[in-house]
Amino acid sequence: MSLVVIFIYPVAFLVWSSMQRTLAFGATAEFAPTANYEAMLSDPTFWNAAEKTLTYSFGSFVVTMLSGLIIALALNNVVRKRLRDTYTTLILLSWAVPLSIVGVTWRWMFNGQLGVVNKLLRDLGLLSGNFSWLANPETAMAVVIMADAWSRIPFATIIILAGLQSIPQETYDAAKVDGATTFQTFRHVTLPYLRPSFFVAGLITWMFAFRAFAIPFSTTGGGPAGATEVLAIYIHRFGIELFDYGFASAVSMFLVGVTLIVAGIYVNVILEQLSEIEA
Repeated sequence: MSLVVIFIYPVAFLVWSSMQRTLAFGATAEFAPTANYEAMLSDPTFWNAAEKTLTYSFGSFVVTMLSGLIIALALNNVVRKRLRDTYTTLILLSWAVPLSIVGVTWRWMFNGQLGVVNKLLRDLGLLSGNFSWLANPETAMAVVIMADAWSRIPFATIIILAGLQSIPQETYDAAKVDGATTFQTFRHVTLPYLRPSFFVAGLITWMFAFRAFAIPFSTTGGGPAGATEVLAIYIHRFGIELFDYGFASAVSMFLVGVTLIVAGIYVNVILEQLSEIEA
């Protein structure tokens, strides 16, 4: 019964709502199975939001995973366990910050007039005057990507660190006896064992970034001129601001569908990696 209440009913209601043509103030007019989807696919702003979502999610994925890998490798080389645990705990602090607070903080940091980033760059002589980071389409997207990655790096770090610590020490000893260099050991020993953990962390990181709302909304609100309007903000605009629940539900179905397809492909890749390691 709990499965029906928590999962099946909301999904069924979302599918049903996406097939309803909505009038003003949320009143449903008629059952139109394809009307919202046709309107969605013919709307240029939808494709803009889809493009920005891909840019945002993959940008956050790359920054998060590379940073998480570097930090995890550094932590794994800390010999004293108590010191390593202390560093790990400190890294987790950013993960505990609510995403909306992260967005507001980064918006203040990159404020064109009062932001600490501009002040720091001016003090270093790298900037002569104020620069409106969030008013420029290219830099605004870069800021929200970095903010999103900052909040997710601790998760990726912990997963990758767990994968590093599960690698048998005997494998490293054998590579050392064979005369392998540090790079060769990393390439032929660390990476093969680390791939499942890396893929799991990557999948979860990408899924959260793909449907992200709090950070881009609280940082830029989707601006400037739609430059950071991801699909979640697009859904919010139609569902909450314009009361077009049917259209918003159709876009939500698209968001869920893409996530499931990518997750399904990704899981198959992870299972293949696990079977190769076990073999």
